[in-house]
Amino acid sequence: MSTRAEQDRLALLASIDEITEGGVLLGETVARLLEFVVPSFADVATLDTISPSGELTRIGSRVQGPGREELERGLLQRRPVAEAPVGLPRALSSGEGQLIERMADEHLRAIAADQADYELLRALELRSMVDVPLLARGRIVGALACGVGTSGRDYGPEDLRFAEVLSARLALALDNAGLSAVVSRLEQRLEATLTSLAEAVLVRDAAGPLVFANEAAARLLGLGSPEAVVAATAEELMALYDVFDERGRRLSLADLPSAHAARGQTPRPLLVRNVIRATGEQRWLLHKATPVFDADGSLSMVVSVIEDLTEVKRGELAQRLLAEAGQALSSSLQYEEGLQRVAELAVPGLADWCAVLMHGDEGALALVAVAHSDPEKAALGREVGAAVAARLGEFPGVAAAIARRNARVIPEIGEELLARVGLEGELRERARDLRLGSLIMVPLAAAGQPPIGLLALAVGDTPRRFDVADLVLARELGHRAAIAVENARLYSERSQIASTLQRSLLPPELPDVPGFRLASSYQAAGEQNDVGGDFYDAFAVPRGWMVVVGDVAGRGAEAAALTSLSRYTLRTAGKLLGDPVAALEQLNAALREGPGLSLVSVCCVLLRVAEDVASAEVVLAGHPPALHIRSRTVRPVGVFAPFLGAYPHGRWEAITIELASGDQLVLYTDGVIDTVGEEERFGEERLAAALGDGESAADTVARIERAVSGFAYGPQVDDTAVIVVERAGRG
Repeated sequence: MSTRAEQDRLALLASIDEITEGGVLLGETVARLLEFVVPSFADVATLDTISPSGELTRIGSRVQGPGREELERGLLQRRPVAEAPVGLPRALSSGEGQLIERMADEHLRAIAADQADYELLRALELRSMVDVPLLARGRIVGALACGVGTSGRDYGPEDLRFAEVLSARLALALDNAGLSAVVSRLEQRLEATLTSLAEAVLVRDAAGPLVFANEAAARLLGLGSPEAVVAATAEELMALYDVFDERGRRLSLADLPSAHAARGQTPRPLLVRNVIRATGEQRWLLHKATPVFDADGSLSMVVSVIEDLTEVKRGELAQRLLAEAGQALSSSLQYEEGLQRVAELAVPGLADWCAVLMHGDEGALALVAVAHSDPEKAALGREVGAAVAARLGEFPGVAAAIARRNARVIPEIGEELLARVGLEGELRERARDLRLGSLIMVPLAAAGQPPIGLLALAVGDTPRRFDVADLVLARELGHRAAIAVENARLYSERSQIASTLQRSLLPPELPDVPGFRLASSYQAAGEQNDVGGDFYDAFAVPRGWMVVVGDVAGRGAEAAALTSLSRYTLRTAGKLLGDPVAALEQLNAALREGPGLSLVSVCCVLLRVAEDVASAEVVLAGHPPALHIRSRTVRPVGVFAPFLGAYPHGRWEAITIELASGDQLVLYTDGVIDTVGEEERFGEERLAAALGDGESAADTVARIERAVSGFAYGPQVDDTAVIVVERAGRG
């Protein structure tokens, strides 16, 4: 190992030691630890914790390189296969670090839960991997998995030894951030209350009354002094708030940890959503309580510590909302579905009512998504939202505010506002029935693009009001929604253009060729969001009919231009010269005149009938051979020669065969035989097997389509084109 590498690793350990000593919260600790590990020591890293009962939980992932966010989400959601013979499960079961110096496909399949998991692991492009357990307080509390690949690095035994040293530092950092064993956590609570006087501390004697409260408790509870806190009963304090757990279940005084501790129990910390009844302000508070016993075992007092985690929790909820909204918006190309899901995600975490309005073709606003926290008011919310949307566009002030991208908070939805948006009579009464209070309006606009709509959020008719943090979150939500809508629209337009262009590069239908029957098939790869390079054609020439199947290198606009050049050059040259070799030479010359290297493969066939004898001249240029079918026997036809565009002269050679009545000649592109299955490609043997029993040209094409589609696995990367020529019966 180089001196520089040793210095980098020492710096990494020092950075982790700083986190260990800093008392950082768990979420931030995990993020910072992985940030130091990647890319200093690894290209990919994950952290897992393991409970005393053996339950494994993934708490963080980090990936360096392209597609980072999608890969990190996938790694964060995956669960290791417990029975895997290598990797992380092996490290946890043995308690020893594991090294895979050369990752192979067999390793990936051994640790993958299913095919989707295998594809995720393969996308990481891993070359080597180390997995080490995390040890703290005498037991395994988690595991670190590191991999390298995209950086070109490899792991060896010395890297495993360093990973083991690194894991010890990581375990200490996570332990200090709150991942200590359950028993140890309970033993240290009393000490924590004595040293955390910056938090709210309450002490209650065994009989029930409060005997101590610090200044932080007075500020948190909204009372003037610690003395005022001590003077109040527990019931009086509880009456100041509405208290809910994380799932929204209303809590009573008996549900709090202090009540459990008063009964001599050792309760777990409880995170609650606390709503101040007088103002509607919401806070997230972590309640911890510890019973203190006398020497004889009787309860002496209960010490409670209340930590205000409002900012942390709001940040966590905001990130979760944005992450889930991003997934919803990207999961469907129908942006209306994504916007409806976003509205549902915003309720009730951010608002009690959410509506999304979009500009129509003529600029008028229309309601496209709505959600309400009260299911019984969902229909009413949609009705009122649609009515408001229809009227908002008529107000110049609203249009100007949207155009200027002005997001704003309206403290209260009063009668004046209802009148300004044109709600009168029964409709205004129905709007009142929604009982909405504070309102946020955010224009939907991507950077550099005009606004396309409006996001509206409202809370119920309670003392709660939106604040600056809510507005910032709403703006970000609106921005992401606008980007997703624009991307969906762009994708739709691009797909339509690509589909139209692709169709224009193929003949609308095959001509009637005297003495022959023709059938064809064309299948674009993927979701048809790009133009491929396969083409085919059939046209009359002086000596008969010419049938062509070709494949252009590349995709997209350049491939489309090359496809057009190839098809029409062959058609023109064939009609003028009537010779397939001469036609290929003309196309080769045209390709060579271009500014760059342009490669095209072609199978060109000249069909002729003379004195009731049908023949086919087959010429190949970098293309798979044609297949001649006679009496269910299949044989290849054609002499392989270079691609068109590769050399000044390719020495293309025509092979002539006679076609008896019922004979078939199959022309196809390599996308057919290169179709990807679960473990291998379709190949020439499967294609020949599919051809043997074709009763007609159309039947043979159908058999090929069924065989290929039944074999294909996952998205395909190449188009497929097929033409079958059948010699018709004489007369």
